[in-house]
Amino acid sequence: MSSSSDSRFAWLRAFLSAYKRSVAIALALGLVASGCAALLMFTSGYLISATAQAGTTLFSVMIPVAFVQLFGLGRPFARYLERLVSHDWVLKITSDLRRVLYRHVARNASDPTQARASGEYLGLLADDIAHLQNLYLRVVFPSAIALLLAIGAAVVFGVFSVPFALIMLLVFAATVVLVPLCTLLAMRARTVRAKQMRADHFVQLTDDILGSTDWILSGRSRESLQANAARDRSVREVEARIRLFDRAMELASVLVLAGAVCATIAWAGGQFGGNPALANWIAAFTLGFFPLIESFALLPGVVSDGADHLESIDRLQDIAETGGMPPAGKPFPAGDGALQLEFRGVDYAYPAASRNAIDGLDICIQPGQNVALVGRSGSGKSTFAALARGMIVPTAGTVVLDGIAIRARTRDMSGAIGFLSQDPYLFNKSLRDNLTMGVHDLPDDQLEALLGRVGLAERFASLPQGLDTVIGETGRGFSGGEAHRIALARVLAADVGLVIVDEPFAALDPATERELLNTLLETCADRTLVVITHHLAQIERFDRVVFLEDGRVVLDGAPSILAREDDRFAALLSFDRAR
Repeated sequence: MSSSSDSRFAWLRAFLSAYKRSVAIALALGLVASGCAALLMFTSGYLISATAQAGTTLFSVMIPVAFVQLFGLGRPFARYLERLVSHDWVLKITSDLRRVLYRHVARNASDPTQARASGEYLGLLADDIAHLQNLYLRVVFPSAIALLLAIGAAVVFGVFSVPFALIMLLVFAATVVLVPLCTLLAMRARTVRAKQMRADHFVQLTDDILGSTDWILSGRSRESLQANAARDRSVREVEARIRLFDRAMELASVLVLAGAVCATIAWAGGQFGGNPALANWIAAFTLGFFPLIESFALLPGVVSDGADHLESIDRLQDIAETGGMPPAGKPFPAGDGALQLEFRGVDYAYPAASRNAIDGLDICIQPGQNVALVGRSGSGKSTFAALARGMIVPTAGTVVLDGIAIRARTRDMSGAIGFLSQDPYLFNKSLRDNLTMGVHDLPDDQLEALLGRVGLAERFASLPQGLDTVIGETGRGFSGGEAHRIALARVLAADVGLVIVDEPFAALDPATERELLNTLLETCADRTLVVITHHLAQIERFDRVVFLEDGRVVLDGAPSILAREDDRFAALLSFDRAR
């Protein structure tokens, strides 16, 4: 086996080793159930043949009847126990893997360099982990039991005739190894293609759902639905061809096994037909062979499914290697009060980007300053925020917070930096729960005081259930301005020394924008405040304005001084106010 294959199965073996006792019990029970099925038919064949002979007494068939009852009860009982045990540990394994995947999603959801689309994660959760579950239940178990049955049957035949046992071994090799291998080789490329088509379909469908409002507003929602339906049909057509080939290979296995049944009849007739006392064994061996067909004939389809499952394992491989969410790290040792933020020769380039998003940035924001970070889209503002919060690592240079270099994910920054996004998310929980996300055990009077500081005292007084009022999914019970204020109160509750606000005025009317800025400046007067924006409304109220362009600082200074001394700033200010 190649090293890549070893790597692929290493984490699977790790999961299996944790449940190896359950695996062994499940395999043993599966073998007992299949053995009971074969022995039930074997004793039934013997009993049918014996009772058909003249002179058979009730006493002579009592033992075969007892065995028929024993194996008849043993088969469903063993099968039921095998399903309980196997499903128990398989569901535990997939549950463990889902937890790993959820942790991976949680760790990377806010990472701007995250390459995986939301639809790919949905595909992993909804489709690939189910394939891993089916790999054990529908591939590993049936294949292992079929192999053990083949060996057992060959040994039984070998007791009576070694040459015939060798013939049966060849038959079993054809049905257990050759036909499934041909299926795997023939369908591998098509299975990979179907898997990739399904994955792409998940990604595109999720993207269309997330952008459904724009599809509807553009009048092209029908086009989106038709495109997704066409992709779904294409996937189904490929999968239908795979199933058709699987059925053909299963038919080939059945024909091979039918020939083996005829060979068994001929062998048993030659072996036992000459002695009337042993003639009953002809029917016994013949009928006893039929349950083997049930285990062997389905193997081509099982192996074809296995190829599909292995593609899922490949997709889950890097998730399993990450081990999920790492420890949060030590809390950032920030002092009390406002913090200093400094970029020292910082470069940052996104993967596969042709230029730096941040290029040689040198800037120092002093404790207690309120700074407007201005620039057009793509100028590097959001990248600046991600670097400041330790979400990404500079390609070159250092980001320093209060004299300590920030290393991505190595410190718990939640107690030092607060971040207010352009579109803050409010959870379908109580107002109290939404306010205390980043801090615990805040008394109600402090929460009410925070709501007063952000200008929500009157709105809070109107809530019949006070802090226990359920906000509703995405904050549907509150306006956009109120949602921003609640999110700001959430940041203030954490008592951080640096607050970064990303495009807080987007989609707000001028009056609400003015009120929100007043709230920001008043509540963050004792903190360092960085407001990322793309326009210059009320820019004169900031201590400092920093213009970014192509990841570099092109203007930096107090707005009143820039308005007097910099023609470009004055022109931009006039243009913005004239709009």
